[in-house]
Amino acid sequence: MTHETAVKPNLFLRLIEESEGVRPLRTFTGAWRGIFKTMAACYSVVLIYSVLSNQWSSSDLRGLFIMFVTCMVFMRYPATRRSPLHRPSAVDFVLIVLSVAAFGNFVVEYEQMAWRAGSPTTRDVIFGVVAIVLVLEGCRRAMSVILPGLALLLLLYAYFGPYLPGQLFSHQGFSASHIVGDVYASMNGIFGFVAYVFIAFVMLFIIMGAIFERFGAGAFFIDLPIALLARFRGGPAKAAVAASCLFGMISGSATANTVATGAFTIPLMKKTGYRPAVAGAIEAAASTGGMFMPPVMGAGAFLMAEMLRIPYVEVAKIALVPALLYFFAVFAMVHVEALRTGIGSVPPEDRVSAWTVFKGGWHYLVPVVVLFYMLFTGSSVSLGAFYAIMIFVVIMAIKYFARMEVRKFFVTLFDALADGGDKSLIVGSTAGPVGIIVGIALLSGLAFKFSELVLSYTFGYQWAALLLVLFATFILGMGITVTADYLILALLAVPAMGQIGIPLIAAHFAVFWYSQSSNVTPPVCMAAFAGAAIAGAHPYTTGLHAMRFSSYLYFMPFMFVYSPILMPDGFNADVLYSWIILFLSVIPFAAGAMGYLYGHLNALQRSVLIVSAFLLIFPSAIADIVGTALFLVVAVPRYLNWRRAAAAPQAVRRTSA
Repeated sequence: MTHETAVKPNLFLRLIEESEGVRPLRTFTGAWRGIFKTMAACYSVVLIYSVLSNQWSSSDLRGLFIMFVTCMVFMRYPATRRSPLHRPSAVDFVLIVLSVAAFGNFVVEYEQMAWRAGSPTTRDVIFGVVAIVLVLEGCRRAMSVILPGLALLLLLYAYFGPYLPGQLFSHQGFSASHIVGDVYASMNGIFGFVAYVFIAFVMLFIIMGAIFERFGAGAFFIDLPIALLARFRGGPAKAAVAASCLFGMISGSATANTVATGAFTIPLMKKTGYRPAVAGAIEAAASTGGMFMPPVMGAGAFLMAEMLRIPYVEVAKIALVPALLYFFAVFAMVHVEALRTGIGSVPPEDRVSAWTVFKGGWHYLVPVVVLFYMLFTGSSVSLGAFYAIMIFVVIMAIKYFARMEVRKFFVTLFDALADGGDKSLIVGSTAGPVGIIVGIALLSGLAFKFSELVLSYTFGYQWAALLLVLFATFILGMGITVTADYLILALLAVPAMGQIGIPLIAAHFAVFWYSQSSNVTPPVCMAAFAGAAIAGAHPYTTGLHAMRFSSYLYFMPFMFVYSPILMPDGFNADVLYSWIILFLSVIPFAAGAMGYLYGHLNALQRSVLIVSAFLLIFPSAIADIVGTALFLVVAVPRYLNWRRAAAAPQAVRRTSA
């Protein structure tokens, strides 16, 4: 069952394309393939090298990062359906030259532009306009028109502020040169903290994940759970949950997690009796949990640490138990689904010894252990990722050199670096537009005015603010990435949530978790679409099932606000008690969500169990007693009926004997 790579690169890219709705990728051949791969590999090397190098300033790195990403996007993604798909077009060459000029100018001239802050020259404005057009067009190609359109709307908002009706959204307005100067000739817009976080943290982990996958670590993290859980009822589905948990430690994308793990777990699930749509949905729901699993967690977690001004390791510590709770919930629902539908285990002839898998790939765990060790001993995230990459590469070099496969090692390493650069383009293309949105929201005061709007619509109720954020993330998730979704609402909604008494860390976690729901919530459920593509199922049927299997996610933000699960005062007895009760709340929730507890449940029984689970998330003795009582009201009669039904055939056999 061991594989050299978790999933073929062409399958990976095709499924990402189909699931995320991006435009067709160019398939380079010959010289163009070599040029693009070399460029992508060099980009990865530059980012890795920048961790230890003091050669470049922060402004240099941000300018080079945006330039690399934009140039590669124009090469990789055609402008229209009619553009050539095997080489860049003449228009692409023009845009690449303009990218080098505009972003190269930022690198060369930033110090001078900083000295004349607020008074941009004609040259600054011209290059600024070009840069804005380039990042918006790059994002449109790699994703869709939604995020660039939102950034353009914010630019217009900054200019036409005095002409807007009402006092809530109108403002004094800014000149075109002032807006362009703030967006381009400063660290507030395109090259703002979003670009910094992407360079310092996000892209390194994308590259690390690509290197791990290319050398076979991803396959090990999939094969081991399958080998361990295959003999249990519903084993492949449970293995999908465990594999997504492990794979999520090195992957910051729910869709990538679905593709990599689902390529193996979904066929196994179908073979043991799961319907195609259900198999794809389970994988999508489990893979969404990978976005919550330290140490990577996705780009949003790094942005969260930056906005809260706390070390990333603190975010990772706080996030661990909620992530495990979510995986436990999905695991429990998968188990109940197997009981409900009578699904068994993987046939013995298809099983592989867990010890055999572990013995052949234990070394893949070493860099993950190193990464955790460095994070929890005070090292920076980027330095931890750097050493994890270096140690992994050394281990792989020893492995390949011992087998006299020196050339294969360097070819695989080159391909891995190129994969890392390539896979970072979709996320990287959002840095410029999101930076524009953040910069304009701060420049115009929209971020502060939006807080007033949230307060007026929620009337100061914390639960109402959570529901409003859920609705907002759902709407934004239809057209932008989960990272952009989180960042925009973190900027606009979190301050208001803080004003009504929600701790900022809880508010950020609530927004972060809700933003991930778009992976499994129709109509735009990217991870579910990827699962459906592998399973051969209808995308929206898969999406509805994925929403059901991940439904515990919608409870989690209420826990962050109303329970001490996030350890606001550190670890203590109250925190431990809340953890125990929250894990126990999964039992009635899973039974109610799946409609099965010692037999099939009716609508009333399911509703009572869901209410029982919801009450258990609140840190109150009365709520715990009532929640437990509601669970027992349903569970005890169901259990007694089940025992009587099971005993009846035995009594008949004894009588006949």
